[in-house]
Amino acid sequence: MIEAVKTFCRNCSALCAMEIEVEDGRMLRARPDGSVSPYGAYLCPKGLSSIAFHNGAEDRLLQSLARGPDGELAPVEAEVALDAIGARLKTLVEAHGPRCVAVYHGTGAYRSVLGGLMERAFVAALGTPNFFSTMTIDQSAKWVTMARMGVMASGKNALRDCDVALLAGGNPLVTHQGAPFALAESGAPSRGFEAARANGCKVILVDPRRTETARHADLLIQPLPGHDAAIFAAIAHVLLRDGTWDRGFVETWCNGLDAVRAAVAPFTPELAARRADVPVEQIELAARWLGEGRRVYAGSGTGPSFSAHSNTNDHMIELVNALCGGYRRAGDRMRNPGTLRTRPAFEMAVAPTRSFEHEPRCLSADTGQLLGEMPSALLPAEITVDHPDRIRALIVLGGDPLMAVGDPGFAAPAFEQLDLLVCLDARLNATGRTADYVLATSQPFERHEISIPGDALYPEPFAQYTRPVVAKPVGVLDDWEVYWALAARMGLPLTFKFWNYGLRFEDIPEGLALSPTEKPDPESLCRFLASGSAVPFDDLLACPQGVRPTMADHFVQPAPIAGGRLELMPVDVARELAAILQEEDGDAQCSAGFRYRLISRRVLHALNGAFRGSEQVRRRLPINYAYMNPADMAREGLADDDWVEIASHDGAVVTQARAEDRLRPGVVSMTHMFGPLVSTGDPAADGGANVGQLTSLTRGLEPINFMPRFSGIAVRVCRRGLAGKPTRFSVQQDGRKATTPGP
Repeated sequence: MIEAVKTFCRNCSALCAMEIEVEDGRMLRARPDGSVSPYGAYLCPKGLSSIAFHNGAEDRLLQSLARGPDGELAPVEAEVALDAIGARLKTLVEAHGPRCVAVYHGTGAYRSVLGGLMERAFVAALGTPNFFSTMTIDQSAKWVTMARMGVMASGKNALRDCDVALLAGGNPLVTHQGAPFALAESGAPSRGFEAARANGCKVILVDPRRTETARHADLLIQPLPGHDAAIFAAIAHVLLRDGTWDRGFVETWCNGLDAVRAAVAPFTPELAARRADVPVEQIELAARWLGEGRRVYAGSGTGPSFSAHSNTNDHMIELVNALCGGYRRAGDRMRNPGTLRTRPAFEMAVAPTRSFEHEPRCLSADTGQLLGEMPSALLPAEITVDHPDRIRALIVLGGDPLMAVGDPGFAAPAFEQLDLLVCLDARLNATGRTADYVLATSQPFERHEISIPGDALYPEPFAQYTRPVVAKPVGVLDDWEVYWALAARMGLPLTFKFWNYGLRFEDIPEGLALSPTEKPDPESLCRFLASGSAVPFDDLLACPQGVRPTMADHFVQPAPIAGGRLELMPVDVARELAAILQEEDGDAQCSAGFRYRLISRRVLHALNGAFRGSEQVRRRLPINYAYMNPADMAREGLADDDWVEIASHDGAVVTQARAEDRLRPGVVSMTHMFGPLVSTGDPAADGGANVGQLTSLTRGLEPINFMPRFSGIAVRVCRRGLAGKPTRFSVQQDGRKATTPGP
């Protein structure tokens, strides 16, 4: 008998409601459930592919693995693995202190609510500062800006409330990732843009590619990558030149206007247009619309955080938003104050913390934490640094840091120096293949979950709780179960808490002390997390399709106490702008022979490293092609599907070229996280090429967060051999790649 089970997708923070058909304990198909969801009946292709993904499209692990004396991974009973890992961790901590242990929180962990919170409890109980995640290898420039500029507690204007909205380097129609950083609604993003434009909102996009989101744009600026700081400095220049900046907001909440005037004075629209190779009229028009707007939003996606000067890029984008007063004000209605945690919002500035200047600090570089996390690009160096407190054990939850951080020639040998590497995952990825233990963990539809990651992101109040749709296989562990079991074996007392970004786990007063001998009940843990909810947990249990509560209108409140002020132009940001001004042609890396800039590219049917093995992805993208403007391909004598070598100053990969007129000239576009860690030179056999091989972890890093260059990379493009005969790769003694022509 086929049963229809209500649940929700766990691929991204949209958490779209869905209904799954189940027969005899096996999931058959998924469809969107619009009965209650504020998104309506909507699922993206990744959500629709979830069933095939769950049922084994990417070689799901059904047993944990341990590395044996022969150096090979072999099946092991989960309890045996937990005993060995717990004993090894305890020995290491007793010998070297808690700082020798680190955790890495990957993309797959963000929607594992119980797993992620138990991970936080474990780290707090252990007392290690070494928490790493994809956040600091993805858009950590945003965290740097918060630390240097401060934030407005009221938050930015919602898309549907804006009359002018600007997004730089993001493609939410593909990513489905929007608020709080990027301009979009997370679920059914096209509908959000349509509603905003119907209300008269003008949408400005800044991106080298005419993305899928660009169909909603009133103005599309397509610059050469890496020039966001100059473009937004020029927009600030125009706002100040024309007197269209929001005087009331800046005078009330901001410091440093005179420093801004001095810093952006040289960045005329003409200079920025010349550097970014865009019409000066577009910069002037964007500045005019932003200056005329009453409710403005200026923000960014991943692009500016991946390219040159990423910290300065993000700061200047947020500076423009602040000059336009792009935040909710006292009296503004809050469309969604949160359901599971309803929070008041206040119109007040929170002064910058400059947390990276304080303890705890990294051992390998002069920098500290951002929102309680260490920079992930420094993880390899924190393992190899000559210091008694170096990292000796790493636990990875739902991630693939070796692929994510780039530069495998540097990162992989570092990971080999670990005394213990443990991966919690449902699949064997590049990091798992080097691990001492891979603990086979449950997949989303096999676990209890509550909609905390989407709580404040839904366009209106909504909450959902789901029990497992199907049972997890015997011997497979839940993520949270691993941390509880290891803490019990190490004698660490765990307190489970409702944590969110901006909070110190140790400072949260409410918590649930866990027994070291009686395994927690996951439904009881979810009940605890809903203890402050506007919807009682029993109502969530009774309504598996979710609940849209009737709540009194919430409005932004005046500041209850004297707050801080935003620092618009700190001294270090002014220095960075001055250095950018002195660059010749805006990019010192683009030397002779490296005429193209390679940018990153999101795809609709995959999410970072996930879904690459799904039927839809393999059919559409058997490899990650190098997309180029047709005119550039003609210049290089290339046709579709010709083999090409893409070479940077730091490495090379081979793939096939594809023409795309959405790209501006001078730009190559490829997707990250395809192929093996180090390509063999045969992308067809590899399933793609790892673009991280074009990145360096030892030079050209940003200050503060040490972010490597993942986009706007200076590359050359060379035709290589015939179809089926790509360049061969060898590995030099230092672990870096060398290339030899294919036959």
